[in-house]
Amino acid sequence: MQSVSKITIPELEMYGYSSINAVKALLLLFGYELSQLKQKYPVNNINDLHGYKASMLENTMHSIATYIMVVEECQDYVVASSIIRMLMDSISVYHLIYHADNTEETLLRHYLYILDGVEEKLNIASRHPLQKTDKITEKEYEALSLQLSSMQNNLIQVKHVCHKEIRKLDIYNSRKIRIEGWMKNGMWKFKTFDNKAYYHWSELHDLLPSKFKKLNSDIGRYLSQHVHRLSMSNLVLDTTNKDIYESLSTQIILILNFIHESMVNDFGVDIQFLTEGFAQSVNFPAFLSFCNKKYQKTFFEGLCGINLF
Repeated sequence: MQSVSKITIPELEMYGYSSINAVKALLLLFGYELSQLKQKYPVNNINDLHGYKASMLENTMHSIATYIMVVEECQDYVVASSIIRMLMDSISVYHLIYHADNTEETLLRHYLYILDGVEEKLNIASRHPLQKTDKITEKEYEALSLQLSSMQNNLIQVKHVCHKEIRKLDIYNSRKIRIEGWMKNGMWKFKTFDNKAYYHWSELHDLLPSKFKKLNSDIGRYLSQHVHRLSMSNLVLDTTNKDIYESLSTQIILILNFIHESMVNDFGVDIQFLTEGFAQSVNFPAFLSFCNKKYQKTFFEGLCGINLF
């Protein structure tokens, strides 16, 4: 019996009407672009804004590679859905912080976002202090104690750096009391500078540009059914039927295109810089293997102008 769960999408013609082929191809192409970008901005440092952003995009790409493995090798719809929900959160965070209206707001949200993670790690460590038991040796305890102390000291240093950088911002001087309050709890999700309201995750998804409208709060709520093992996740699915992953993979394609557009627009580089040498790279033959044959000869010539999805 022919499957009816797969819909023919014209934009996928160049990938043989297969969304997973498109994901694999775009991961190779955009992965190459990312490697070019990382050569220009190799430092993952909280004060190196471009380097930090590039590392965030790199982590997102790694998770997309994991998505492919989950679909093809594990055939786990729940985990695949969980990965997409996580990726939606990741690009929504990136968009809110690094596509802000001005540099001051970007820097404020950037350091508050880091503070949020630092404070959470410190709070968890304080709730679970290291204790010596007969399960570990004295040497092991000392090593673990030293490791924990070093981690906490590093986090405290990062916290001090964030506080220092935020207090240097011009906007801090006019909203000192409010920003000091945000610094205490890492409130990077604030809506405006003039009230206490903050974005919920579903609202963050809806802030993505309209071209990514398929990645909206409704999709997020659907995926959360699987993330949290709610009622919808218990519906019987034939996970061996790979067509059921087509709709999930189209969401991954949108996320990949968000990453691509961010690389082109956020780092002061252009598409020519990002793709230079791609046709001679090991990625290129593998990329072509996922493309419809009629596009293989002409693809690279029109790389800049092709609507990838």
